[in-house]
Amino acid sequence: MKRKKQILSGVLILFMVLALSLPVIAQEQEKEDRPTADLSWQFYSKYVWRGYELSKDSLVMFPSITVSYKGFALNMWGDLDTSYKGNPGEDSTNKWWETDWILTYSNSWKKLNYTLGWIYYDIDPSTYDRASQELFTTLGLDVLLKPTLSVYREIALAGERWYINLGISHSFPTIKREIFGFCGEQSLDVGGWISYMSINSRDYDYEAMHDGNIWAAYNIPITSYLTVVPSINYSFPLSNTAQTNIRQSNFNYINRGPSANTNSSWVYGGVALKLSF
Repeated sequence: MKRKKQILSGVLILFMVLALSLPVIAQEQEKEDRPTADLSWQFYSKYVWRGYELSKDSLVMFPSITVSYKGFALNMWGDLDTSYKGNPGEDSTNKWWETDWILTYSNSWKKLNYTLGWIYYDIDPSTYDRASQELFTTLGLDVLLKPTLSVYREIALAGERWYINLGISHSFPTIKREIFGFCGEQSLDVGGWISYMSINSRDYDYEAMHDGNIWAAYNIPITSYLTVVPSINYSFPLSNTAQTNIRQSNFNYINRGPSANTNSSWVYGGVALKLSF
C-alpha cells in the first residue's frame, strides 16, 4: 500500500512539474506539423459507465494520456479505485482494476466531423474473465448544440452487443481572468445524452432504451497548457427494463444480493487536471 501511494504521489508531482515547465521549454511550432500530447488526471466521487455504478463509497481516479498526429490518436485510460468493492467477500482495497487502450482516426468534411475507433478494455481478471473489445464510429455536426451520434459494436465477447449514444452539448464563454500571470477565457460547458443498448448472447438477452446523462463542467485555464475542470453529472435509466438491469449490476447489489437497497440513478462529480502540449 505504501509503495502504491509513493508511485501515485510521484506521478502527481511529475504532472504539476510538466504543467509549470512547458511554457519555458516549448518551441514555436505549428500544431498541425508535430505530434501533440494530452494528459489528464480526474478525481471523481463515483465511477459510472453507461449508467452502471462501478465503484462504491470511494474516491476514484482516472489518469489518461493521448498522443495524436495527423488525425490518428492513441489513448491510454486507467481507473484507480481507492476502496474497491467489486469482488464479493474481498476486503476493500486500493486497486487499479481497468486499463483501456483506444485507437482512433478523426477528420472532418465541411460541418461534419467523424471518428473511427477501436477500444480494448483490459480489466482485472478477478472481476471479468475475458477482455472486451469494441469498434465504434462517431458522427458529429458543427452546428448549434453539436449533435453527436456514436455507435459501438462488441467484437470479442460472445453474442451480438450494441451500444448507441446520441448526445448534445454547448459551451458558454464566461469571463477572462488572470491566474498566475496568465489571462485565459473561462467557459461553462453543458450537455447530455440518451442511449440504446442491445445484447443478444446464448444465455442473456437485453434490449432497451438504456441510460441518460445530464452534465455540466467549468473550464478554468491556469496556463496556456494547464486547465482545471470541475464537473457534475446526473445519470439515470431511460426505461423500466434499464432500471432493473442497472440496479442488478451496481456494486451494492453485487456485494449484498437481492436484499440490497440499490439505486439506478446517481449524482456524482469531481475535478480534472488537463495538460496539453
